[in-house]
Amino acid sequence: MRISKLNRTRVLKRLLLAGSAGTFALATPAMAQDTSSAENDVLNPPTETASEIVVTGSRIVRRDFESSSPIVTVDDSLLQQSSTAAVESNLNKLPQFTPTLDAPTDGGDIQPTARNTPGAATVALRGLGSNRTLVLIDGRRGTPSNASNVVDINSIPSAALERVEVISGGASATYGADAVAGVVNFIMRKDFEGLELDAQANVTQEGDGFEYQVSGIMGTDFDDGRGNISLSFSTNDRNASYRKDRDYFLDYWADPSIDGTGFFPYRPGINLGFTSAPDPTVMNAIFDQASGPISPAGTLIYANPDGTVFSGFDPAGVPGAYRNKIVDGYNYKLLDNGQLGTNFTDAMLVLPLKRYNMYARGNYELNDWIGVFAQGLFSKVSTRTVQEPSPVTGGWTAFVDYDPNNPQNDLPSEIVQILNSRRTLITPAQGSPGQADYVPAVYGAPGSAASDPFQIFQMMPFNRTSDTDVYTYNMTVGLEGTIPSTDWTWEVFGSQGETETTVIQRGFASLQRYRTLINAPNFGEGFSATGNAEFGGFGGATATCTSGLNPFSGDPISEDCLEAIRANVKTKSVMKQSIWEANLQGGLFDMPAGQLRGAFGASYRSTDYEFQNDTLTTQGQSFQEQVLGLYPSGNSEGKITVKEVYGELLVPLLHDIPGIKKLGSGPIKLLAWGMIG
Repeated sequence: MRISKLNRTRVLKRLLLAGSAGTFALATPAMAQDTSSAENDVLNPPTETASEIVVTGSRIVRRDFESSSPIVTVDDSLLQQSSTAAVESNLNKLPQFTPTLDAPTDGGDIQPTARNTPGAATVALRGLGSNRTLVLIDGRRGTPSNASNVVDINSIPSAALERVEVISGGASATYGADAVAGVVNFIMRKDFEGLELDAQANVTQEGDGFEYQVSGIMGTDFDDGRGNISLSFSTNDRNASYRKDRDYFLDYWADPSIDGTGFFPYRPGINLGFTSAPDPTVMNAIFDQASGPISPAGTLIYANPDGTVFSGFDPAGVPGAYRNKIVDGYNYKLLDNGQLGTNFTDAMLVLPLKRYNMYARGNYELNDWIGVFAQGLFSKVSTRTVQEPSPVTGGWTAFVDYDPNNPQNDLPSEIVQILNSRRTLITPAQGSPGQADYVPAVYGAPGSAASDPFQIFQMMPFNRTSDTDVYTYNMTVGLEGTIPSTDWTWEVFGSQGETETTVIQRGFASLQRYRTLINAPNFGEGFSATGNAEFGGFGGATATCTSGLNPFSGDPISEDCLEAIRANVKTKSVMKQSIWEANLQGGLFDMPAGQLRGAFGASYRSTDYEFQNDTLTTQGQSFQEQVLGLYPSGNSEGKITVKEVYGELLVPLLHDIPGIKKLGSGPIKLLAWGMIG
C-alpha cells in the first residue's frame, strides 16, 4: 500500500501532536547515567560529587552548596521534557521569571533601534527588565546583542547545556548594576566523552506551529586523560502560529467589554478636519437615526463596502456607529461604550524562527598545577515579526484636491454630499461646550468650502514586517591552575565576542510618493512619472500606476502602484565585547568557627557598539522623503570601558553551638571600578 506525500505529512503531524523527542547516544562507561531517575524534580537535580564548587553570585569556592542569595538550579530535563526548544520559554515557566514583551509569544515588534532587536529572546527576573538581568555562560559574560547590553538567549548552544543556575537577588555587588534583578548562568558540559544525538519535534493540537530541533555533541579524552575536546551543534526550525486559530482569542476579539487589538480600522474614509465643517442639514439627513449630533470638527467618516457612510471608531463619532455594516465579531465589534473596535487578525501567537548553533570546548593539563582551556560558539538566528499595515492618519495623512463638479471615480455619493456641503470656518469656537463662556464656531454658507482639499484616511494594503538575522560569535581562551601545597586556585582568560544584526523591514511606503499618487487625478489611476525630469530623467527611475490607489473602489491595487510607493528599510548593528580577567581564590586562615576564605581579582571589559539606520528613517538626513508608518530614529555609536578590582571575603562567625549550627557573614565584597563611555 502506497501512502501519498500529503498523507505521510498528516500522519507525521498527528504522531507529533503532543510533542516527541528521541535520543541516540554512544558514551563511555564514565559518562553513563541512570535513566530511571525521571521522577527527580527538575529544579533539584542530583548534586555533583566534586568536593569543591563555585556558586553563582560568588567567586569563592566552598565545600557546600550554600549561598546568601536565593539560587535555583535547573538541569537539562526542563528542555528535554518540553514541547519547545526555546530556552527562554522554558525558563519563563519558573516563578522568578517575567516574560518580556519581545518574547516569542508576542511577534508584533517590528522596529529595530539601538536598544531594541525585533525577534530577540530575552529573560527578565522579578519584572525589573531584561537589561537588569545579567546572562552568564560558564560564569562569564555573554556577548550582548544591542546597546541595552541584553543577551539574546537564542545564541545559547542548548545541545551543550548542562544546567542553568538562577540567582534572583543580591548579585549586583558581585557583577554590577546590570545584575540588580539577578543572574542567569548557563553552565555548559565539560569533559564530555562519547557521542550523543538528539531529535525533538512537536506540533500544536491545532496542527500549526510545527517545530523541530536536531542536535548532537561528541567529545573525547586524549593524552591519557590530561585533555578533553568536545564539539556540539544544533539546528532549530519553528513555524509561526496565529492567534486567529485559537478559540480563546476569537472569544477575546468578540468580547464587547474589551477594546479591539487593532489600532486603526481597515475601512477608508475622510477626516472632517477643523478648518471647515459639513452642513448640519446634510449630516442630519444622512445620520437621521443618530442618538445625538455628530461633531463637525475632527470626526472621521468611514465608508461601508456598499458605499454608505458611518462613524464610531472615536468618541465623537459614536452617534453614527449604528450605520456600520462591518461588525462581524471578528475583524470588527461593537463595544459596550458604543464605540466600534478593530482587531488585528494577522497577529502571531508564536513567531517563526530558524536557529543554527555550534559550540566547541577544549582543555588540557600542562602539568599538575597549570591547565589551558578554550571555548567558542557561533550562532545564526533568523526571525520574522509582523504588525498591522501603516495608517494614513495624523502626521502621515494626505490631502487630496477636490472638484465638487467632477469628483474622483468611485467616491461614494454620501461622501460627495458631505464634501460638497462643507462651510468655511470664520470664527473658531471659544471655551468648552457646556460651560457658561462657550461660544460656538461661526461658519460660512453651505458649499463655501466645497472646493477645499479633503483629508483622506486609509490603511496600506500590506502588513508591516521585520526579517531579522543575528550572527553571534564568542571565543574564550585562558589558563587555570592551583598553587602547590595550598587550596588556592587561579584563572586568567581573555574573551572576544561580536553580534551582528541585520533587519529588513517590508510593508512600508514613502509618504511623499504616496501623497503624489493619491493626489493625482482619480487617485493616481494611469499615473506615470520619471525622476529628475528637469534634466531629461538622467539617472532617474520611472514609476507607473495602472489601477491607482483608490481606497473606495474595492478593486485590488496593481503591482506597479505598490512598487511606486514601496519603501523597504534596512538597518544594521554591530556589538563587540572584549574581556580580560584574572581571578584568585582560596583559604586565608582558620578561625574558631571555620576557615576565612577570600577571592580577589581584576577585570577589563570593553563594549563597542554601532547602529546604522536606513537613510529614509534617520533623523536629520532624509528631510524630503519619509517612511509612512515608521518613526525616525538616530544612528548610534559608542564605546564603554570598565576596569574593576575586587575583593571578597567569606567570614564564618559561629559553628556548632547550642541553637546555632552555622552562622556566617555571607560574602563581603569590596569593589573599585572606573568606567569610560
